Amino acid sequence: MEVYHENSKIQPSDIELFWNVTTVNSSPQIRRFLTRPFANYVGHPVVPLSKEFAPSALSFESVLMGRRSEHKFSGKPVALESLAKALFLGDGIVEKKPIEEESSFYLRTAPSGGALYPVELYCFAFRVDGLPSGSYFYNPLQHHLELQAEMDFSAALGEAAGLKHEFEGAAACIALVGVLPRSSFKYGQRAYRFILLEAGHIAQNILLAAEAMGLGALPIGGFMDNQTNALLKLDGCQEFVIYLVLIGNRTPKV
Repeated sequence: MEVYHENSKIQPSDIELFWNVTTVNSSPQIRRFLTRPFANYVGHPVVPLSKEFAPSALSFESVLMGRRSEHKFSGKPVALESLAKALFLGDGIVEKKPIEEESSFYLRTAPSGGALYPVELYCFAFRVDGLPSGSYFYNPLQHHLELQAEMDFSAALGEAAGLKHEFEGAAACIALVGVLPRSSFKYGQRAYRFILLEAGHIAQNILLAAEAMGLGALPIGGFMDNQTNALLKLDGCQEFVIYLVLIGNRTPKV
């Protein structure tokens, strides 16, 4: 940990890093490429999502103060609209900002180093009304889900995270996946820090969105990496799961 921390520090002598950053920031050709940091799975079944969200009745302050990690999910399904809202508020596109001819930044609800957006959202659906159990990729540009595999992943994820009971009762699990090359080509070893920071921003957005909708949510940072990456067919090196967020209905308190 100390070696990585030391090697990823920005020093006045980091000529190569400064050259990379300056080159990227000053090149229209590179910017045209960078302003399209979107993955998509062509040909996969698509599930459209709504953007017609009812506003929260809770104040911002009460949402912040009320947020708690939930471990007792009821097993009841959640609405597809609730999942759509959590994904959109988590890291959805909220503004298209033109910067020059043929180039626009698609700004999102969470900040990103250099607007490179190296964190992708995937979703495991367990109990979502109108959505078959399976794994999905969230396409923020189109605001829809793209089916990866149709099956129930709750037991496999519960085993990988050592949280069998929590996964049995939750309705969905959002996986935050880091795409390292999307940031490292510009920021070198510092990119790993930026990706972790971005994942934290997104996860907090999702947690607060769930609280505002009256849902429970649980952030999970401890899981068997290889097992979890394999569920999404990620190589675990250039693309890897960083963080999981469970969402579901709470068990009513007696």
